[in-house]
Amino acid sequence: MNKLILIFSLLISVQTLSADHHKEDKGDKRIKIWQAKLKIDLAELKGPPSVADFTQNKADKLADLNLLINSGKYNDGQLKRLKAMQEKLMEREIPTQEVLNNRHENRIKMAKRKMHSHTEMLNRKHSHEGRKRERQDKNEWEKRRNRHRR
Repeated sequence: MNKLILIFSLLISVQTLSADHHKEDKGDKRIKIWQAKLKIDLAELKGPPSVADFTQNKADKLADLNLLINSGKYNDGQLKRLKAMQEKLMEREIPTQEVLNNRHENRIKMAKRKMHSHTEMLNRKHSHEGRKRERQDKNEWEKRRNRHRR
């Protein structure tokens, strides 16, 4: 009997949790916006990457591609794509520090704009529409109430 109650309660709780999982909550969006703000703040504090960092990342990516090419796990078409990626990466010029600084500033500006637009959309969606609906419902209720009084 206890096992049946346990199984029954598990089934009900799983259904409840799965129903809540599909519902996107404004709190979840606010948490994502906050996390995006943290990333922007961190990027601002760290500053742009240096030319040495860029060169090191390029060397690491080339080493990874070489490892994949030499692994023997890929067929001819896949190897051709990997080698094309390797050649493209080798041909890429190393940018100056000024270019890296401009890229960094542009990324931060774009991220701030995106975060700001998401915040505005979230506030508009949840506050204004909800208040408008509440006012409409209240007005409807008042109209019905006044009709019955006459």
